[in-house]
Amino acid sequence: MGTTAPTGSKKDLTGKGAKGGILSATAQREILRKAGAGDVSMKESRVTGTRGGLVELKVTGWQKSKVAGTSDGGVSNLIQWLEKKASSRLGSRGRSVKIRKSQVQEPDLIIKVASEDVGALVRMNGYSWAGINVGIERLGGAVQDASGQSNETQKLKDMFKSVLERRYDFETKFLNMSALAEDQDLKDKKLFDTKSTESKFFPAMMKVLEAQFDKPEEKDAAVTSLSLANNGLEELTAVKELSATLPKLLNLDLSNNKFANLNALIPWRKRFYHLQHLIVTGNPLEQTEPNYAQTLTNWYPNLRQLNGIQVRTEEDIANKNKVSNLPFPIRSAIFQDEGGIAEGFIRKFFPAFDTNRKELAQHYYDDKSEFSYSVNTMAPADPENSQKTEKGEWEQYLKSSRNLKRISQLPARQSRISRGSQAVATAFAALPATKHPDLIAEARKWLIEAKMIPGVPDPSGASANGVDGFLITVNGEFDEVSSGKRRSFDRTIVLGPGAGPDGVRIVSDLLTIRGFGGMQAYEPENVDVSVAQPQPVQVPVPAAPVEPAPPALPAGLSLELAEQMVQELSKRTNMTIAYAKDCLDQTGWNGDAALAAFESVKGSLPPDAFVQPVA
Repeated sequence: MGTTAPTGSKKDLTGKGAKGGILSATAQREILRKAGAGDVSMKESRVTGTRGGLVELKVTGWQKSKVAGTSDGGVSNLIQWLEKKASSRLGSRGRSVKIRKSQVQEPDLIIKVASEDVGALVRMNGYSWAGINVGIERLGGAVQDASGQSNETQKLKDMFKSVLERRYDFETKFLNMSALAEDQDLKDKKLFDTKSTESKFFPAMMKVLEAQFDKPEEKDAAVTSLSLANNGLEELTAVKELSATLPKLLNLDLSNNKFANLNALIPWRKRFYHLQHLIVTGNPLEQTEPNYAQTLTNWYPNLRQLNGIQVRTEEDIANKNKVSNLPFPIRSAIFQDEGGIAEGFIRKFFPAFDTNRKELAQHYYDDKSEFSYSVNTMAPADPENSQKTEKGEWEQYLKSSRNLKRISQLPARQSRISRGSQAVATAFAALPATKHPDLIAEARKWLIEAKMIPGVPDPSGASANGVDGFLITVNGEFDEVSSGKRRSFDRTIVLGPGAGPDGVRIVSDLLTIRGFGGMQAYEPENVDVSVAQPQPVQVPVPAAPVEPAPPALPAGLSLELAEQMVQELSKRTNMTIAYAKDCLDQTGWNGDAALAAFESVKGSLPPDAFVQPVA
């Protein structure tokens, strides 16, 4: 929002300049009509007491009604109708609107109401009552506060609230924040005359918006579409609070601004996870970024439409969100990924933990990351394990173990949490050297789960409610290099966006180490290794992910050998593990036939058939 008013045409004020628009043209015209009349109410369900004194409203046109012949000229009938009508539109909690004072000042009726009730009454401007249309408008904001003194801060808040109410459509849940520099109320306050007032305006507006709701869920449900069109925006600094205030927006219009390239939008790259429709037409980036459409589609995994053009179908979204046992051959209860982030992290993390822990700590942990570990010496051992417990074998671990059943004092518990990459590196160095099984060749020794979670702390501080991240749980085993002892472990990692080379950081890392307990719990049940009939060669396109099922392999082919064949085919073709396995399935697990099938159809395979480099 520059210090000068945007130069976009009037027809673009609601995003109609963008193909298709967030809302239909009819809906947009209706919203503007209501906005001009003040016939909107943002908060339909808030129940609070009177705040900041009373507000005066003027009611016009009432004297020519059908009940004008009554003793009071219809005033009592009009007040009763206003209260009933306004109360019925305030939402499910049924707030009772009361007109506190009224006085006839020819030819108008002046009424005084609580500030919370202003929106409900003003939006009734033009409503029909007793055969005529009444006019309702506001007279200069809050009259007095409880002490009788004018409150400039409250007046400014009331003005912001009034602007929001005028620009909000309850039926479509659309907040029209386009062309703000042309809004007369904002211009009268000279909010765009200096950079100082301009930079404070939007954050203040978002605070007022948040204050209208008791719970974040109510706010998210009330505003699902928003337009910032025609605001002269060159970058997002002035409006960055939007992603924290309305993180679950479904539709966003950024058309007819001055975004020169995609770098201007990067602060919102990992925001608005639920976004379904985005409009960026009328920005210079359309010419400077030839691949902007694909990039923005990748940024927002649930995006259906970009500039009114479909980029994903509902079926695409449904298939993407289905739980699969991939990317690892071992069947996992849940493995939900986004853009290969979780998979890429796991593939890098454990080999690096075995070979270069110092670099690992610098790569994935930052100053706010936390790591702790605990030793469980009482965990049941594998009955088939021949190794015996030796005296003192846990000594190297116990000094810094944070087993809360053994450590009861708060200072001791806190001192065993390593915070920051340097402290994490020191803690890593104190642990014995390890060797974990290969993730692919020995996949049966792992149980890996991942799912997306909200509320992960935002390192930038822009989102008070946090951002989306991953909860990754890993159960497995490792060998101690020095002693040759085999241990079982459980690791829970919270992964979020970060400034590191891969764009992610470890927020929390909890490691539990115990005696080797075997891998029986990870073994698939009812594995069928009976003869499977060879399948005719087909295009190796996997079906939509389904619930994990036991693999059916040809006679004489063990699961370990099958895993090695999948890995080899993936390396030679660059196909993902999923596509490589399907290709072998469809060629009867004949390696040469699988390669031939791949060569014949590789030009028609989709991009997600191939391993993508980790960003």
